[in-house]
Amino acid sequence: MEEKIVVTYDSGLDVDPEVVKKYGIKKLPVIIKLGVNETLDDGSIEPDEIIEYFNQENDLAVTAPPTVQDIFRFFTKFAHMGYTVIHISTSSKLSSAFEYAQSAAESFNKIHIIDSKAYSIGGMPIIMKAAQMAEEGRRSEEIVEYCTNLANRVKMHVLIGNVKYVHTSGQISLGKNALLSMLGRIPSVSIEDGYFYVKKNYSSNLEKAAVKFIDDILKDARGLDRSHFYLGHTGVSNYVLEDCRKEVKQVSDFDNVVTMRCGCSTTTHYGDGSLLLAWVEKEA
Repeated sequence: MEEKIVVTYDSGLDVDPEVVKKYGIKKLPVIIKLGVNETLDDGSIEPDEIIEYFNQENDLAVTAPPTVQDIFRFFTKFAHMGYTVIHISTSSKLSSAFEYAQSAAESFNKIHIIDSKAYSIGGMPIIMKAAQMAEEGRRSEEIVEYCTNLANRVKMHVLIGNVKYVHTSGQISLGKNALLSMLGRIPSVSIEDGYFYVKKNYSSNLEKAAVKFIDDILKDARGLDRSHFYLGHTGVSNYVLEDCRKEVKQVSDFDNVVTMRCGCSTTTHYGDGSLLLAWVEKEA
């Protein structure tokens, strides 16, 4: 009997909506808290509302992983329909979502949890590959093994447009946040082995900083899988995005540059005007 597989992910990760629709991928929404109000990242709130809340209230929205009970109910729907679930989670070192998903999965026989070791668009290469392999008829064990290894080869960097959004998430200290603001600089961070690391800082003029950021990151990158490059943003002008796409093509000649607006969870952590880059290293 052919195995029925559904690929799922939590919304701490971002996936191109066209990819979600094409492969029937399902999203587990994280919790978004705006002051005393709590909602789910299920389409009932838009990223621009996160930015508007900050601008009006001078208060940061925060995220929380879905509870074990919520994840259990989410998995139950697919288990009752006879599906094997392959669930890709936000990095276990950045969120409790992975731990909670593992706990919920213990009650089922055919649910596999993969730690993406990533955040936001860093999960997209893994989610998309899992869905493609499922469509090809690959067995769940093969998909899980391949995508678990793939997670070790995804590289991700972020140019943060507004440092006020990020110091509370532990990526940048309050002192460094104040210093960068005073100097008119914006920082970049990378995700390595599931953790955030602060890298260089750039001019707060995003048009100038964006191209330099891409040059700095890609000029030293080695062993690139040139099939796809992922360019995410949290509200950047089309003019800046087009410059970024051209620079990516010029520097590293990727076959496809996938550009997308990131969702509420990413916007909560990075605010408006941030750029996110992700790609995959070739297998050794």
